[in-house]
Amino acid sequence: YVLLGMCVSLIGLPTVANAAPEVTKIAVGNIQRDAIIVRLATGQAERKSKETGEWIPLAIGADLTNDDVIKTGKNSIILMELPENAGIIRLMPESEIKVNQIKVDRSFEGGQIAELSVSKGKVITQVRKFNRKSSKLQIHTKGATAAVRGTSFLTSYSENTNETKVIVGDGKVAVKAQGQEVIVQPKEFTKVGLGGKPLTPDFVENRLDFSISALKADNGKLNVSGVTDPDAEIRINKVALGANNDGSFNGALSLNEGGNDIIIKASTIDGRQKVSNLKVLKFTN
Repeated sequence: YVLLGMCVSLIGLPTVANAAPEVTKIAVGNIQRDAIIVRLATGQAERKSKETGEWIPLAIGADLTNDDVIKTGKNSIILMELPENAGIIRLMPESEIKVNQIKVDRSFEGGQIAELSVSKGKVITQVRKFNRKSSKLQIHTKGATAAVRGTSFLTSYSENTNETKVIVGDGKVAVKAQGQEVIVQPKEFTKVGLGGKPLTPDFVENRLDFSISALKADNGKLNVSGVTDPDAEIRINKVALGANNDGSFNGALSLNEGGNDIIIKASTIDGRQKVSNLKVLKFTN
C-alpha cells in the first residue's frame, strides 16, 4: 500500500488502573535442555563470544549457559525461558546480564539453580513456584542479591548512581547486601546503594508517568514515540516494547487499509497501568 492520508484522533486520555500487567506468552518446547532458551529478540540484541570477546547478533532459539553474556540496545528486548518451563525472563532495553550458573538436577531431591548478574539496566523475572526445595533463583548486581522461589519482580542497576532497585509484583523477594536482608512484599520496592544496606521496603507510589510525544505515518506503518517510567513496559497492540533507561520509547505498528484501532499501554510489574486509545485511518486512492 501507499499511504496517502491519515487521520488520528485520541479517544480518551490515559487512565490509571492497578491491574496485573500482561504476561507475554512463550513457545514451550525442549524444556529438558539445561540452559536458558532465547525465545524472542528484537532490535539490537547481542551475545558476547566466549572465544573472541566480540559482540555478535543473538539468535532466537539459542541456549544460554554458564558465563554467557548478552545485552540489548535502545528499544530492544530479549525474552528468555528458564529450564523445565519454570518461568520467563525479560531483558529490557539498554541492559546487560551474565549467566553465572544454570543447573538442573532432575533426581527426586534435585532442583534447578539459576544465578544471573545484571551489570546495567533492567531485568523482569516471572517465575512459577519451584516444586523442589533445593531450587533457587538469584539475581545479582554489584551491590545486592535478590533471591526468590516463585514470584514476579523487576531488578535494575544504574551505572550512573550505582544503585540497585527491586520492585515486586507478586510473591516475596529477599534482597540482601552487606550482611543485611529485607523481605520485599507485593507492590513494594527497596533500593541499595553500592556498599550500603537495603532500605526498608516501602510501597510503590500509585502513579505512572506516560505521554505520547510523536505519531508519524511512514510506508504503511505508524511510528509511536513517548516517555514513561523507566521501569515500565509498553505495548502497541501486540507489539511489545520496553522503556529505555531514560524512560523514552519508540515503536512501529503496521497498519491495515481503512480504520485501525490502536491501543498503547504502559504497565509496570507492580500493577500500575495507563492506556491511550487511538483511531487511525489509512486510505489510498
